[in-house]
Amino acid sequence: MSSVLFLFVIQAFLDTLKLQAQPVQYAFFPENKNGNLATIKGRLLSQNTSAKGTPFLFNSSFYVDDSFFLFATRQELQQAIEDIDQHFARFGLIMHLGSQTSKSKPEAMFFQSSLQQARNDVDNNVLPEDIILSNGKKVHFISKFKYLGSIITPLLNKDIEIKTRIKKAKSIMGAAKTFFDNKDVDKRIKAQIYVAGPLNALLWACESW
Repeated sequence: MSSVLFLFVIQAFLDTLKLQAQPVQYAFFPENKNGNLATIKGRLLSQNTSAKGTPFLFNSSFYVDDSFFLFATRQELQQAIEDIDQHFARFGLIMHLGSQTSKSKPEAMFFQSSLQQARNDVDNNVLPEDIILSNGKKVHFISKFKYLGSIITPLLNKDIEIKTRIKKAKSIMGAAKTFFDNKDVDKRIKAQIYVAGPLNALLWACESW
């Protein structure tokens, strides 16, 4: 019963949350229908400067009590953190912000305006300074985080995601080595376990890659 009540509280929190920052505008590019990969628009690299796409506004995503917000400036981000923290308090909830001795549960990520600069920051582990709030609490920046099972980085690609999946699949195969080497186990059973375990860990949601 407590979990159901928690969902009601979170829903009420979201329905009444009002942020000062305006949604960020993005552009949607439909898939190319003629199969010519050279004319695909909306690419991260070699983008056609004349491609404008269909504009849309977007600034947040929610799934139960997991959420993320997008802001155009650091000032907007800091103001939103303080607004959300105060809004949580109205419902008797606590936002687990960081202190001098502990890291915050909420995390921030900075996306550079150019892919080259983003790659330099990632390679050299360069992160912006922590956001210090008016109450002395803080939120730190990170170079990668997992949201709903997918790893997001400032590079906005799936390189880390794919490497992590490969590593996880290898780990499962290593843990099940005795099972797969057992000659007394039917090959059809091994195939089913392989698909359900290592292969599933490797290719889950690969359609989005």
